[in-house]
Amino acid sequence: MNWLKPDYQNCSINLIASIARHLGVSLPHAGLPYLDAMLMKNQYRNIIVMLFDGLGTDLMERALPEDSFLRRHTRHALSAVFPSTTTNATSSIECGAAPREHGWLGWTLFFPQLQMPVDLFTNRSQGKIAADYHVADRFLPRQMIFPRITRTGEAIATCLSRFGDTRIGHLNGIFDTALFQARDENRRYIYTYWDEPDHLMHDIGCHHPKVYENVRDINARVERFYRDLPEDSLLMLTADHGLIDGKHLYLADHPDVFGMLLHPPTVESRAASLHVRPEYKAIFPSAFHAAFGDHFLLLDGHSFIQEYLGSGEIHPSVHDSVGDYMALSLDEYCLDVYPDPHPLIGVHGGLTRQEMLVPLMIAEK
Repeated sequence: MNWLKPDYQNCSINLIASIARHLGVSLPHAGLPYLDAMLMKNQYRNIIVMLFDGLGTDLMERALPEDSFLRRHTRHALSAVFPSTTTNATSSIECGAAPREHGWLGWTLFFPQLQMPVDLFTNRSQGKIAADYHVADRFLPRQMIFPRITRTGEAIATCLSRFGDTRIGHLNGIFDTALFQARDENRRYIYTYWDEPDHLMHDIGCHHPKVYENVRDINARVERFYRDLPEDSLLMLTADHGLIDGKHLYLADHPDVFGMLLHPPTVESRAASLHVRPEYKAIFPSAFHAAFGDHFLLLDGHSFIQEYLGSGEIHPSVHDSVGDYMALSLDEYCLDVYPDPHPLIGVHGGLTRQEMLVPLMIAEK
């Protein structure tokens, strides 16, 4: 199965770097040259970025005909950041920062301050509330791009999603609010996030007819939204990652390898952080390879940080989060501890082309 390393010259960080620089915020990352040229040529009143979770290039090409609105306006494929997962990718696009800078690398990180793993979004640890405060916000505070843009006076920047500064729990509301903002007299940067088709694919797989139906519905909604936009608007659409139908391998089936770890893996099952007991560090790579074969690329923590997390200043938490080794999935397999009675069907976080390539659609009005 083909796999790809992340390209930090052609990813969502570069997309946001172009937009932010145009609106007065300088980021330490290159922009996308063709977008820089468009923004220099035209003073758009509205710049809109819509992110649909899991809508990778592979899925879009399978679900939509070539003459569909989204495929007609797709500029080309961007690289996902790595790990190719929502926590990491949305943090990158919402902060304009590389993974090594913001540190929100995956669903679950090990926090040495608490000596336990914590799910970043839900603030839970092994099913229970981790603390009476939000652990990730306390120890990994993020600097969002939206207030930085608004403070320049060049545009008002807003985030429309279930979790943003304007919280909206349904897709109709996101489109309606974005259109309402685009029609007022202010210059706007509008970013929207919606959690489909990712959620569907986790539950029913990447090739289910209902997934294709969902993508067709997104295509129709975006086309109607574009037609209703006022003049001098620039609409872009992208995704955080794609998905692949997964299979599972279990550490519990290899107690010799599992016994070498200080605690169960964290980050993601397809990009697993492994903290190894000191006495086993030298022999761990050969033991891991004997157990799990060629399904994973095993990298020491330093190499992973340098090669897979982009550029910029390394957040102090990253070394602890990454650990001694990272196991990166090269095919459909996930690394879990025990079988889950309700496993996810569609999965992400690995290096396959299906996960790593996302579209960038650009439509001028």
